Amino acid sequence: MFGFIRPVKPELRVREVKRFQSVYCGLCHTIRARYGHIHTMFLSYDMTFLALVLGSLEPEEPALCRKRCAASPVRPKVVCSAGAGMERTADLSVLLNYHKLQDTIADERGSKRQAARMLSGLARPGYRKARTRLPEEDQIMATCLADLAALEQAQTPSLDRPADTFARLLAGAVPQADDATMRILRQMFYHTGRWVYLIDACADLTDDLQHGAYNPVALRFGLTAPDLEPVRETLEITLQRSLADIYNAFQLLDVYRDRELLENIICLGMPLVTRQVLDGTYQSNGGQSRHGSL
Repeated sequence: MFGFIRPVKPELRVREVKRFQSVYCGLCHTIRARYGHIHTMFLSYDMTFLALVLGSLEPEEPALCRKRCAASPVRPKVVCSAGAGMERTADLSVLLNYHKLQDTIADERGSKRQAARMLSGLARPGYRKARTRLPEEDQIMATCLADLAALEQAQTPSLDRPADTFARLLAGAVPQADDATMRILRQMFYHTGRWVYLIDACADLTDDLQHGAYNPVALRFGLTAPDLEPVRETLEITLQRSLADIYNAFQLLDVYRDRELLENIICLGMPLVTRQVLDGTYQSNGGQSRHGSL
């Protein structure tokens, strides 16, 4: 959905790079099998992270196979099979992206709005199917995004209120589990959602100021120019606080696999993106020419 959550490849072992790519490809194939090609357009590293976390809680070792796709029609890639966590992530991806399209239609004008309308129409059948599978999660998303829209409409000059609303949306997406695991996952993804919302607001500062769009960072600190340097220290503190809470929650999870890979994402990847966004050197997809290529 946003693409900020990703590992630092030079710090990964070869098998961890292959594992991340197999889960990314597995999630893409799962979305395509359940909802069609149109929804694979919105696949992101963020949802791959969710699939990795949920998959790490499943005791059965996931099977691997080789498959071709539109992105790799000649050479088949290693693909992780779809378990319960992968399927749930696919459903959530469809719900989140459909609601994001509705938000774009409401907020944007011109060509962006028209493109979102077209994509929304194409995505609607898949969304209805996902809503049938996860009705409670869909309602949580709709409610939180409506609350967020109200805060934006009111030009709320707060970091915490809109970030909390988006954080509750992501926390509400975690699956049913035993009480302890549910509390840990909700804490972990609450702060993941908070971090994603705030880092996205920082990354969008230039565009939002240029187009007069709502930006909580600009309003909270009275920024009229796209320069985060005067408030960098304050932003870094609040973002690092969420990263620390994500890691502390993750440490409490009893995972069966991928601990080192997930720690790379949480302890290296997300802090690196934080620094890059705040100093203005961030590049979408790490500067790679195609999405999904680490």
